[in-house]
Amino acid sequence: MSDTIKSLIPAAEGWRALFGHGSAAQRSRIIGWAVISGAEGDEIVGMVIDPNDPAKIIPAAQAVDPETGSFTRYGYAAAK
Repeated sequence: MSDTIKSLIPAAEGWRALFGHGSAAQRSRIIGWAVISGAEGDEIVGMVIDPNDPAKIIPAAQAVDPETGSFTRYGYAAAK
C-alpha cells in the first residue's frame, strides 16, 4: 500500500531539501509540509517538485537529484 497524504500546508519560503554533501550539494525548495500516513504511522515530510519528473510533487525523502543523489536533510535560510 502506498503512503497517503492526510494534510498539506504551504512551507515558508526559506525551507529547502538538500541532496548530496559538501560543495556538490544541491537544494530544492520545499513547497509544502504534509502529514503522510504510511506503514510506520504518521510522519511530517517536506514536499518538492520531483527532480526527474517536474510534473510530480513528491516527498523530499523519495526524490533523487540526478547530479548529487539522494535526499540528505532539510535546511532553512531566512530571506535577506
